[in-house]
Amino acid sequence: MSLTTYDILMEKIEHSKKPTQSGKPRRDRFEGTLHGSLLAQGLFKLGEISLLEDGMCTLSEDHIVYLCNDKHASHAIQAFLSSLNIAGNVKHRFISTTLPVVDKLVTNPQGSHVFESLWDAADLELKSRLAQGLLMKEQVLKDNTYGAIIWKKCNLKSFKMGQKGWEASEKRKKRDLQEFRELINDENDSVSNLVVKKRKVKKLKAAS
Repeated sequence: MSLTTYDILMEKIEHSKKPTQSGKPRRDRFEGTLHGSLLAQGLFKLGEISLLEDGMCTLSEDHIVYLCNDKHASHAIQAFLSSLNIAGNVKHRFISTTLPVVDKLVTNPQGSHVFESLWDAADLELKSRLAQGLLMKEQVLKDNTYGAIIWKKCNLKSFKMGQKGWEASEKRKKRDLQEFRELINDENDSVSNLVVKKRKVKKLKAAS
């Protein structure tokens, strides 16, 4: 998600080895760029990630937080999670690596959107683990604009009251969403068939 020339990249890496005035390590090497993000988004949408999969799924916690909260790189992470051409098990593997740091994403403008994509791509087991992690930071979420939105979206109030009721609610929402998607697909198919029929009739009339 960082697209630059080799010389500039090496320069950044050398620069990043120098500590800041506070003594903390620099994060320059993690910097996302607009063009790098757009390239990654295109690859993810096409499902061309054989060379990127291991890199995505073995990111350090520091990398995950920085990239998910970055204004450019965050869009690439969302494209990865929402891609129809990337297998669910690959996405689940990535989501598992984010579990220790999700509380650092949900209170950030960009990170909260990435978390929503994480949530939508997760299965019920992973959602439960994500919810457990967020529940430990309940007050932090409620006191933050973005965190409060996530609290509501994930129905964490219900999760806190009882996991069985929450699971039933999540299964019902998933079923309703699936039925809605099937309905939309059926309508799209009907429209496509109608267009094809009209074209055939038009050709027949023209031929006669």
